[in-house]
Amino acid sequence: MNMIKISLITIACVVGVHAQVINLEPVSVTGLREEQKVSEQALSISTKEEKEIKLDQVIFQKDLLNSMAGVRIEQTTSIIGHKTAIRMPSTTSPYYLFLQDDIPVQSSGFFNHNGLSYTTFESASSVEVLKGAGTALYGSDAVAAVVNVKSASTPSKELETSVRMKGGSHGYISGSVEASDTIDEDSGYRAKVNYSKSSGWRQHTSYDRYEASLRYDEMLNDENMLKIILTGSKTDAEQADSFEDYANIENRNTAASDDPNFATALEKTDVRRKFDYARLSLEWSNYSVEGLEISTTPYIRYNRNQYVATWEKNLPSNDSEQQTLGLLQKNTLDMSNGRIIFGFDTEYTDASTKYHQDFDLTTSGWGAKTYTQGALYDYDVEYFAISPYVHTDISLSEEIIISAGLRYDYNHYDYTNNLSVGADASNTYYRVADRSDSFDHLSPKLALSYHPRKDLNLYARYANGFRIPQATRLYSQNVGYEDVRLDSETSNTYEIGVKKEFKNSYIELAAYYMSIDDTITRYEDDISGLYYYKNGDSTLHRGIEATAFAQMNEEWGAKVAYSYAKHSYENDEVYGSNEQAEAPNTTANTRLIYSPDYLNGLSVMAEWQYVGSYWMDDENTKKYNGYSIGNLKADYKYNENISVFGKITNITDKAYATSATYRYNTNNYTPGDPRQFYAGLEYRW
Repeated sequence: MNMIKISLITIACVVGVHAQVINLEPVSVTGLREEQKVSEQALSISTKEEKEIKLDQVIFQKDLLNSMAGVRIEQTTSIIGHKTAIRMPSTTSPYYLFLQDDIPVQSSGFFNHNGLSYTTFESASSVEVLKGAGTALYGSDAVAAVVNVKSASTPSKELETSVRMKGGSHGYISGSVEASDTIDEDSGYRAKVNYSKSSGWRQHTSYDRYEASLRYDEMLNDENMLKIILTGSKTDAEQADSFEDYANIENRNTAASDDPNFATALEKTDVRRKFDYARLSLEWSNYSVEGLEISTTPYIRYNRNQYVATWEKNLPSNDSEQQTLGLLQKNTLDMSNGRIIFGFDTEYTDASTKYHQDFDLTTSGWGAKTYTQGALYDYDVEYFAISPYVHTDISLSEEIIISAGLRYDYNHYDYTNNLSVGADASNTYYRVADRSDSFDHLSPKLALSYHPRKDLNLYARYANGFRIPQATRLYSQNVGYEDVRLDSETSNTYEIGVKKEFKNSYIELAAYYMSIDDTITRYEDDISGLYYYKNGDSTLHRGIEATAFAQMNEEWGAKVAYSYAKHSYENDEVYGSNEQAEAPNTTANTRLIYSPDYLNGLSVMAEWQYVGSYWMDDENTKKYNGYSIGNLKADYKYNENISVFGKITNITDKAYATSATYRYNTNNYTPGDPRQFYAGLEYRW
């Protein structure tokens, strides 16, 4: 067990040794919650480490993730809000499992599509994206991807302190403080605090945001390790609206909206979005039995999401809270020809949802109604989940490894309505009676990895996944659809891939085919103007992803991330076999990195981001052309104590929309940021 202690000290000393911005031998922990070289895994996983993250100078979630093949994050009109597209169209649906430090940031069934806002993404030490359905260690929502944001890295061996300040266009300022040290030979800590704010380049797009993380590691003895992490974030953001007329995009209109109803909304209510998040976890690892590692991680978590639903004519406000007690229990048994990983995950969540009409309002036009001030929904949900699993890796020979997994998930809701059963005064919202709902699913996984050479991995993978209906889909019903019952969606992912390492470069290729059955699909009623959800038929998602990195010489490096995909319905009762909306076939990110010999410590990166054309509606009647933008980023380490950095985003000042949809005979374009400038200074001692 002394080797374990020596390894931990070694890891703590390695940070900052490598010259490359991009590590040629990246390591991931997300697949099986333990360190493993990415090149050895029989799945598609992208990583980004601290040095590359620092060069990206993260302000928004897209800055952290959009350089990965097949990964697209777009900021919404609430600025810190986002939509995600990983092997799926850009969506707000729960096809993604968001993690912070290997722990889910929200319970399945209470999915917030802005889930990355809960994480400490601005001050992340690393990030990983497992694409496709998760391994046996992950259950509901791990359909298209698992995104894992790491907060604080391993504590340092000696005292390290740093202050980082940056500022930029439109009143953006940010400041962070970080400190790390060993307390004694067996324990250490790392603490980070980050604050940022911006006035926004459009009206009504200012925000304030706080992030904090504290990590404490202790080797209790040769057989027991302890890791405690406290992390939290708080965001208060104004919320603008989209534009109906694309001319406002082209003319760089700085208004919050071109819809007069939104101006009325600003007069009547406080249109903003707030995220509050906190989590305390304790990971205990035990090595007392030879060949067996036991890991037990209890945690408590708090989530709160508040917003005004500007997409509803009556502008209701939402306030949802969840308090969670969870446990991740994992055991790894080493064998002569492989290993077995087994354990279980469980969560109990106490949740409440309040949907409120803050003022009397009579709408006009199609579907006009009168809404009376008061509660629309008010309900509590007790949620319980338990999921045993097993995963095995067996070496059939020196070249061939077979991996198999099986997971059983049980999810249960107890719903209590705090209002009268039936419709609200406007005859729009329906409060269903108290009830319970349960869902269960068995997910098999199978993968084969062939290593004809040490630096080459050929793999094939099958993974079954699922996602349960969200509590809001079950209990926030509209009149006329109160009897609609929903089942879980199920998915099947088939993937083949190649990973090849060279002396100073690597390449990763993956081709996937994913089908999702019993899709929980949104339909619109042409008569009432209401929308509703019910289980549809199937959707198909297939594509190829390619990542290549080359260190061409001591000064120049290049990275290309490319994806071609097609996302479509399959025999849907309304959409037939149409392509899905907001689903570009092609996305790409290209990075050229220059670290000149004549100025040691300088790294400059030119970046090009491309998003292809896509349908704006599921009926496939209108298309958006997509966009491409360029960014320039630089970081200069002047000496051991001082670094300066800066970036220019959208360097050509391209006018474009990050999201383009067509619904209810109306266009909706979310404008992309204009050219913006940022610069900063870091001081370490």
